[in-house]
Amino acid sequence: MNTLGISTDSIHKNVVVSPGWQPERLFNADEIHPIVSSSPLFGYKIWNIENETRHISYMRTGFGSPMMLDALLLLGLTGCRKILFVSSVGALSPEINVGDIVIPEYSASGDGAGRYLSDSLSDDIFGDKQYPDNDLFRLLVNETQRVCDKSSVRWHLGKTFCVDTIVAQYSHLDSLIKMGYNSIDMESAAAFRAAKMMNIPAAAILHVSDNSVINKSLMTGRGNRQEREYRNFVRNEILPPIIEGIISK
Repeated sequence: MNTLGISTDSIHKNVVVSPGWQPERLFNADEIHPIVSSSPLFGYKIWNIENETRHISYMRTGFGSPMMLDALLLLGLTGCRKILFVSSVGALSPEINVGDIVIPEYSASGDGAGRYLSDSLSDDIFGDKQYPDNDLFRLLVNETQRVCDKSSVRWHLGKTFCVDTIVAQYSHLDSLIKMGYNSIDMESAAAFRAAKMMNIPAAAILHVSDNSVINKSLMTGRGNRQEREYRNFVRNEILPPIIEGIISK
């Protein structure tokens, strides 16, 4: 109550967590019920998504690994038993288009917050690979392939690097590409690390917002109208049934 602003039994077993997306991007408005407009800690926003067949809690944490890390650690004190992380991701490969889907097979800790889950702060985990839950990852891959094949939407396995900065990342992109990373975000590594520590299955599905390799970065602009329409189609028509499929199974 003092951190999230609700009792522990207010959170459902299945939880969707996003740094910045509002739940209206993925769920019908008449199913969305706000339960926390701004939590005492960090101002988290929380909704319950409910209909006759399923109940989901949805948490918007704000951007950055510190916000995400504390949110997941607090969810570990509730009835949460499955976490699906959804967000945007930057692509670092010419084979990944704006609007495509990325499912990280691992996310590397380039952030600082995850280091606080080490036994000792002298054990530097910078660059360590953090993995999603294997069973939930495989389920997510199968469900994504099933839905995407129907509409010829492209999806990719992500080798994702997580950063603490948007602007300062650009001077390091060439190095990250040489290290084998094909995508970049800010929170997924911390989410995987926290979920594993709490023994809660977690996986991530990411939507490509930009691609610096093909000069469609956040700084330079992100494509033409056709690409924007494709991105909106994937976000509005493809991601929701994938998420519904994961929750129902």
